[in-house]
Amino acid sequence: MISTRLRWLVVPGVIFIFSFDIVRRHDKSDQAYLDLGANFPSVCKVGKRGGDGTLIDSRWVLTAAHVARGMYNREGENLQVYFQGSSEGIRVDKVFIHPNFQPMSGADISLLYLAEPVSNINPVALYSNNDEAGKNIILVGHGDTRTGLGGEWVADGQRRGATNIIDAVSDDKIIFDFDDISEGTELEGTAGPGDSGGPAFVVVNGKSLIAGVSSAGKPGKNGPGTYGAREFYTRVSTYQQWINATMQNPSEKLALSKSQNQQNPEGRRVITGRPQGGPLPGLGLMLMQEGNKIRIGGKADPRVPQEFRHVMFKPPSYLVSFNGQEYQSLQDFKSDFAKLDTGQLFTIKFDIQGKHLAFEAKKM
Repeated sequence: MISTRLRWLVVPGVIFIFSFDIVRRHDKSDQAYLDLGANFPSVCKVGKRGGDGTLIDSRWVLTAAHVARGMYNREGENLQVYFQGSSEGIRVDKVFIHPNFQPMSGADISLLYLAEPVSNINPVALYSNNDEAGKNIILVGHGDTRTGLGGEWVADGQRRGATNIIDAVSDDKIIFDFDDISEGTELEGTAGPGDSGGPAFVVVNGKSLIAGVSSAGKPGKNGPGTYGAREFYTRVSTYQQWINATMQNPSEKLALSKSQNQQNPEGRRVITGRPQGGPLPGLGLMLMQEGNKIRIGGKADPRVPQEFRHVMFKPPSYLVSFNGQEYQSLQDFKSDFAKLDTGQLFTIKFDIQGKHLAFEAKKM
């Protein structure tokens, strides 16, 4: 069982969990993490029930591509960002998804162009060096929280901070573990549900620079966000050229739209809307036909029913039954599920690595 940042990606031998507030050491006060988070007013919520982002210019917010696209699909032109302490949101005018982003691969980075500038919060700069390995970082987010021992999640929407150390880097990611109290930093922590798109800061000469964007993770010893969890943040230095170019020329032609066939001037397809085979609306799961079974590729949308939001669909995972009926055809299941009204109760059973789990849930 896991709590996720509400999104999943399955790669052979690895479980990636998209979209997590900050998870903390069990021997430290929550107030210490709240106090650290209070130092970073540039971190905002993206959408009412989405992830996080960071103000990097007066009209630009950096976040994860899966957060931006998911919230745009849900809220469209009503998408807003919310800075803590403000009762009103700021409308997002344009959404720019990195052209190489796919739900089942990398480039999980996006820019939000705001309809009006933010004048009362200082933006943060990008960390451009490629020497991130071994650096101390500060993680910030508004998502759910608990301690590294596990237990119930607390969803209060407060901004928290935590510290960690980058253990390794890849071309696309910075990687770090949630170490226990014998090895961890003073305010060791990791990301939790709702923190997707949030920043990892490196402090240089007293200035906090954004080096990573919360993208994915693996659960720890007692589930997601517990000691031993491993985090994968999109490596900002890899994408600085794209970030700068987009901010210099925020062209409508490159912005996300509801058109499924939008092309950029170079003939590259811009990822827009929900891809074919994407998450099932109201269920939030990636489903695919596998012989006469319906395989679950994982969570791929923030709107996963609360009742099984924390389930880890570790492969192989399959749909067993829906409202007592078993299905061999994905299309038949989708057709029947679409007949439910939003908020209507249903029963669903999953087979996860041979173990059956049944839930009564509401359609989102």
